[in-house]
Amino acid sequence: MKSILYKNGIFLDKDKIIYFYEGLYLLENKKIEVYNDQGKKLDINYFLKDEKIGLYYHFYKLFRDKNYIVSTGLKFGGVFRIYENINEHSKWIGIPIKDKEKIDTYDFLSKNRVAHSTRKNILYCIKKDKDIFLEVKWRKL
Repeated sequence: MKSILYKNGIFLDKDKIIYFYEGLYLLENKKIEVYNDQGKKLDINYFLKDEKIGLYYHFYKLFRDKNYIVSTGLKFGGVFRIYENINEHSKWIGIPIKDKEKIDTYDFLSKNRVAHSTRKNILYCIKKDKDIFLEVKWRKL
């Protein structure tokens, strides 16, 4: 099993950085072992005690388990980019939110404008008793 260093919020594999949620996925699936810079072994629960990380990881894992390709969506104003096929543009910009979380109108509009200009749709991922997905498609009137 491969040993990975976790330092300053980053998973490091020798000279390359592993995307944070992919690192969690590999850790949970026992593909890697993670150690901090003091040599202490970290498990998945170390990371999931943070509510926001737990929420984001819940949806990252859900998409990965369904064979979607998931990568960072930061430059598009979201948390994830979600691909159905790696040979095509990503279909969605994923934004996990808590149940009853308010969405600012200007934030909503700006994210949708970026998504539209990059040929993507916004996918709000809402964690409730049963996961809810709200796909937003920008339409020109």
